Amino acid sequence: MIDSFTEVFSVINMQLFLSAALMFFVGYALAPTAYFKKIKWLTAYPFFIIHLMDKYFKTDWHPALIFLLLLTLNSFSLFTNILSGIVPGLPVIFAILLGINIGVVLYHTVGGELYYPALLNPVAMIELPTAWISLALAFEMNLMGEFGLPVVTFGESMHYFRATILPLLVIAAVIETGLIVFSRRFETDDSDEEKKKDNGNGQ
Repeated sequence: MIDSFTEVFSVINMQLFLSAALMFFVGYALAPTAYFKKIKWLTAYPFFIIHLMDKYFKTDWHPALIFLLLLTLNSFSLFTNILSGIVPGLPVIFAILLGINIGVVLYHTVGGELYYPALLNPVAMIELPTAWISLALAFEMNLMGEFGLPVVTFGESMHYFRATILPLLVIAAVIETGLIVFSRRFETDDSDEEKKKDNGNGQ
């Protein structure tokens, strides 16, 4: 099982992995501009996610439901990254768009001061390298053995998706769910304290 989990690291080319990371950060750096200028074709998807979370991410949701939503959204995103490897050049666009999508959502959520530090949270430190793995696989599918790279088929990429990417996303979703539940309880405690103060002032 462990061998199956680590197998992808013998296939991934480090230069392609770093290229995926670089293209992500290009998109991430462009995200605030796209956000402020409201460039619709760049911000339509991240604002859809923001709307989805604001409307349906209820504070009374059971943690299991939050976990499933997070895992589904992240799995779909990284699956489409791999799928982009079928079309020449498309992984480059997907890598930049991933940075823009995450950047717009984070800028909307945390603002400018915490925009870059927000990437240092434990969830992002798992999810981002996992996303770069999916993009590196897509690059290798595109290049089809050129430059001495191993030939990676779509079927092999899906094997790595199940064996490595999905388990990492499960870990990230567990951590993120825990953080959401913890912050929710903290907000509830603060709300209760404010109510007590208001009641005390009213007497």
